[in-house]
Amino acid sequence: MQNRELIYPMLSKGYVDAVAAHETSILQYMSDYHVEYRILDKPLLTVGLGVAFSLDDTSGLNEELSDTLEEMQKDGTSEKIIGKYLAHPSTYLEVENYEVK
Repeated sequence: MQNRELIYPMLSKGYVDAVAAHETSILQYMSDYHVEYRILDKPLLTVGLGVAFSLDDTSGLNEELSDTLEEMQKDGTSEKIIGKYLAHPSTYLEVENYEVK
């Protein structure tokens, strides 16, 4: 079930024992509706997002973007930006097995 308006009430009413969702979505729902849920300390899944470029692209934009994102992480810019919108921003910057392909 993917409808946010249904999954959390189903949890609250005991129709389901648990739901799996992005932690930020759960936290936002808890804030919006003033409810409390217990969230596992360890995530079920860590998702790595990627950026795709055409194989024919020779602009160097992929290297420039990678360098910029790496610098933003090193100098704290990424954490500051994320911190404006989410609590505990450093948890969203945990990256494992980062690889440029």
